[in-house]
Amino acid sequence: MQTLIQHATLVLPDRLIEDGWLLVEDEAILDYGDAATCPTGSSIHTIHAKAGFLLPGLIDLHCDGIERFVEPRPNVQFDIQLALQEADYRLAACGITCEFHAVSLNDGEFGVRTDKLVRDLSQILLAERGDYLIRHKIHARLELSSERGSSIIEEMIEQRACELVSLMDHSPGQGQYPSEKVLREYIAFTTNSSDAEIDLMLEIKRSQLIYIPERIERVTCAARKAGLAIATHDDDTASKVEQWPALGVSMSEFPTTMEAAQRAHELGLAVCMGAPNVVRGRSSGGNLSALEGIKAGIVDVLCADYHPLSMLNAVFSLAKQRILTLPEAVRLVTLHPARVVHMDQAYGSLTVGKIADMILVQPTQQGAYRVKRLFLGGEEKLVLA
Repeated sequence: MQTLIQHATLVLPDRLIEDGWLLVEDEAILDYGDAATCPTGSSIHTIHAKAGFLLPGLIDLHCDGIERFVEPRPNVQFDIQLALQEADYRLAACGITCEFHAVSLNDGEFGVRTDKLVRDLSQILLAERGDYLIRHKIHARLELSSERGSSIIEEMIEQRACELVSLMDHSPGQGQYPSEKVLREYIAFTTNSSDAEIDLMLEIKRSQLIYIPERIERVTCAARKAGLAIATHDDDTASKVEQWPALGVSMSEFPTTMEAAQRAHELGLAVCMGAPNVVRGRSSGGNLSALEGIKAGIVDVLCADYHPLSMLNAVFSLAKQRILTLPEAVRLVTLHPARVVHMDQAYGSLTVGKIADMILVQPTQQGAYRVKRLFLGGEEKLVLA
C-alpha cells in the first residue's frame, strides 16, 4: 500500500520543500521531492495537503499530564486505563506521536505520584494492548529521597518497563527550591498539606540525604547496563553538572540557571527546556528563560512539561520571531529528542527509510497552528476538520 501526500511544505531536517510531495509505503518513507517530480498512479492513495506543513511527529520526552488525567481534582481519581485513553487523544491532537510519560517515584509525597500509578501504567504498556493513536513510553523519575523508589526503578529497568530515567533531588536548597521556605510553599500549594504534615515530609527528606549518593550510583549503573538514556532534573550549578557525564547522564532537564545550562552544553549533555517556557516567554518558576538559552545556542530539546499544545506552537513561534529557522526549531521537538533516547535511526525526521510518523499542520485564522492529520507508521490515525 502506497500513500502520497502532495502539495505540502515538507519540513526536512535542513531545509523546506514548498509544494512538495512525500510517498509512504507500508510503514516507511519511500521518497519525497518537489511538484515537478511528483509520482502518479491509480493504485496510490493520494492526500491533498492544501499547502499545509508536513512535519515529523513530535517526540516528547517529558510530560506529567497523565497525573492530571488520573486525578483531575484533589482526591478525585480515575482508572489509569481511562486516563491513558484521554491522554492518547489529547496528545495526538497536539501533534505528539511519541510520548514519554513522566511518572514519579517519591513514596507518594505528592498525591497521585505513587508507586501504584507507575506500576499500573507500566503493566498496561508492557502488555501492548489497545489501539492507540500514538506511541506511549515511560520516563521514570526517581526522587532521590525516596526510600522505595530506587528499588522499584531498578526492577522497571530490568523488565524494560521504562525507556528513560531521570534523577530528581527536591531537598531544601536544591534546584528550584533554594530554601526550605520555598519548598514548604510549593508543597502547601500542591498538596494542601498541613504544617505538621509538611514538617514530617521535610524530616524524612533530611533523614534520607546520606543515602542519595548510593542511589545515584545504583540506578545509573543499572540504566547504563540496559542502554537507557539518563537525565537529571533542575541542575543549578556548573559543579553539579560536572559529576554527571561519568555516570552516563546524557540530558540535563530544566537547568535553572544559565551557568548550569552552559556547562551541560559544553560537556555534551543535551539541554532540555520546557516548550511552555518558550510560548509564555518566561519560566513558571522564575528560573532560566528558554528563549535566553535558545538564543545562546545551548538548548537542544524542547518538551511539553505540563502543556503539550505548547510544543507545536513553540516551534512556529521561534520561526516567526526569526530566532531559529523552521527546520532548526522542528529539530528541537523531533530529531534531537529521538537522538537522546536512541531512536533517531528510525524516527525523528522526514528521511527516506525512516518510520512514517508524521503530522500535517495548518495555520489558523487566529495565528496559531493546528494538527489536521496524524500518521503513525504510515497509517492515518487522526483526521481533524
